[in-house]
Amino acid sequence: MVDLFSGPEQGEEIVIATIGNQKNPAQVVEVVHLPGKEIFVTRGVATHFQIKDIAVPQGLMLAEIHEMTSVLSYLLERIATAADLNLPFRYDPEFDVGDSRFSLQESGDYMVLTRHD
Repeated sequence: MVDLFSGPEQGEEIVIATIGNQKNPAQVVEVVHLPGKEIFVTRGVATHFQIKDIAVPQGLMLAEIHEMTSVLSYLLERIATAADLNLPFRYDPEFDVGDSRFSLQESGDYMVLTRHD
């Protein structure tokens, strides 16, 4: 897989959403757009749960923003539930949300989300 995060750093980033855990309000995850890298990333998953943050390619996120926010919510709910139950969590390499199939592949500090048509 191509490393989406190599190359010169781009200073511009835009926080497009903040997601708080209702059971633990101190656990806040941001969804950040990095236009120079053409990617959206979560910020906070690694901090709060000691696992890799999630990255969504810009084209996928913009084309299907409602579906992608549902997928991120699904993943964050599973992560938080495992933490609440003191269970280890690992990302499933492939999973379904609604009628779509997704995969997560490691790339640097992130797990990159892909939808399979």
